[in-house]
Amino acid sequence: MNQKPDSIWKFGSIPMIDPEHLGLVLATSSDIALLLNSDTKISSILVNNAEKSYGNLNHWIGRKVTDFLTTESIPKIITAIKKLESDETVLYGLELNHVDNAQWQFPIKYNIHRLGKDGQIILLGRDLQSISENQQRFVKAQIAAEESIEEKRELEAHFKVLLAKTNDALAFVNAKSGEIVFSNPAFQEFFFNDDVTVEKTSIQSFLANKTERKGFMEKISIAAHGNYDVSQELNTNNGEVIFSISPDIYRAAGQQIIICKFLPKTIRKQGEKELIENLLATFHNSPDAIIFTDVKGAIQYTNERFLDLTNTSRKNEVITKNLSEFLGRGEIDLAIMLENVMKSGAVKIYSTHLKSSFGTKIDIEASVSRNNSDTNGLVAFIVREVSSPGNRAGVSSANTNLEKNQDEVTAKELVGSATLKEIVTDTTDVIEKICIEAALEITNNNRAAAADLLGLSRQSLYVKLSKFEM
Repeated sequence: MNQKPDSIWKFGSIPMIDPEHLGLVLATSSDIALLLNSDTKISSILVNNAEKSYGNLNHWIGRKVTDFLTTESIPKIITAIKKLESDETVLYGLELNHVDNAQWQFPIKYNIHRLGKDGQIILLGRDLQSISENQQRFVKAQIAAEESIEEKRELEAHFKVLLAKTNDALAFVNAKSGEIVFSNPAFQEFFFNDDVTVEKTSIQSFLANKTERKGFMEKISIAAHGNYDVSQELNTNNGEVIFSISPDIYRAAGQQIIICKFLPKTIRKQGEKELIENLLATFHNSPDAIIFTDVKGAIQYTNERFLDLTNTSRKNEVITKNLSEFLGRGEIDLAIMLENVMKSGAVKIYSTHLKSSFGTKIDIEASVSRNNSDTNGLVAFIVREVSSPGNRAGVSSANTNLEKNQDEVTAKELVGSATLKEIVTDTTDVIEKICIEAALEITNNNRAAAADLLGLSRQSLYVKLSKFEM
């Protein structure tokens, strides 16, 4: 920067600085220094050697400083210069944004001073680019944080609405302590009154048998990892209720959470316990096989007699399997029974075969009924073994002789009335028609199922229906 040699500093005790050292002092004490003449043209420019981002700014010399300022910065420097010309001191920092042919821009905070009475002005500036970048990063981080909070609130709203609309009782439980972290209204309706708070309540406190509380969370955790349900009697607002608890475990915020779904199985009152115990004893000790399935035929519960009939060693081998796998005609038998039980509520007797694990078939009769529960709908099958026609020992010899005599009389009446071929043809047609009528009755006039039952194609069945004018 050019400075007259006879210029001296008159400010307190500051000594006079040699001209050859003044430029170095200005360049190192500021990032950029501009010397303006009286018409605001840049007569000299000094840049700190440590600042490499500005590049070469020598093309600024001889041009007005406003040529290298953004639109909003021009009024700021004009106002500051006017104050200096009025002998006012600009004490505040002047923040200006520089541009250079619209290729780049950078913010500078200047201290502005007059140099004598010839109208020269010096601007000593500090680069604000790093501060600006930090501010931009802070603003972006703030926006991202606000967006994250909004997303969290939105997800929380969806979560709460979903749980509120779920009919199943759900509770989120701390896997270690058993403390209920969150629960939905269906769960609270079962276990809490209006004046009781859900927070900090442990799930163990609802166990009807207090001796089971100690190891209950371990039991639930093992069931969650093993992916099976736990049956437990709990105290509710309606008395003691047996629940099927379906647990699922996951980790959140550094702790394990178990989400438990509670499906009520029975409501126990003191006077009903004896009845329930007797029903359970009947179920387990019945001479008939008793199977409970869902509405699609998947086996949920069964007694030991069913295992005997199918030659199965353990219940785990049949639970969740479809009952059609053990029926003689498979899905056809199951579809017929389920369709009829859904329409009428019960099927008194249905005859078919039961297949064992060894491939043998047993003649059976099944009675079917269903409960009316929408939440836990089950279909009950009571299956009893019946003797095959060739092995029946209970038929009296008198009945056998009677049937034989009737057959002989019928045969004598037919012989001579027509040729043997005609007699056989007519008899075959009668039997065929009877079988088709029986199949239609069993399937409740479902022709596709009747065709499968008879081992015919649908087209062949329609031909025979037309033949017999059925």
